[in-house]
Amino acid sequence: MSSLGLLSACSKPAEEAQAAQVAPEPAAPANVKRVDIAVTDSGFSPSTIELKKGEPVVLRFTRTTKSECLKAIAIPDLKIEKDLPLNVPVEVAVTPEKEGKMVLQCWMAMIKATINVVGS
Repeated sequence: MSSLGLLSACSKPAEEAQAAQVAPEPAAPANVKRVDIAVTDSGFSPSTIELKKGEPVVLRFTRTTKSECLKAIAIPDLKIEKDLPLNVPVEVAVTPEKEGKMVLQCWMAMIKATINVVGS
């Protein structure tokens, strides 16, 4: 598939009816630190997320864009892939075990953000 095909697939509207039927799923207890991440036409906000090594955290994604490209996310270093229904908060529990930078990306690897893990 050419890169032009990928770009056009990235801008197709998502299925709104399906998103209305999905309930948010809690990923961790209420006392765990949560980081809200907006998923919009501009990408991920914030685009850099700072986490502490060994500290459990929940990344809470809310997708407000109809972009097919952002219908799911991946964090390859943590082997995480998660669907993001439109306008439904999705929680992903992580505990980074090593310092350094990780990539947070759309499922097509076209839109990216950085997870920066620092020492505890």
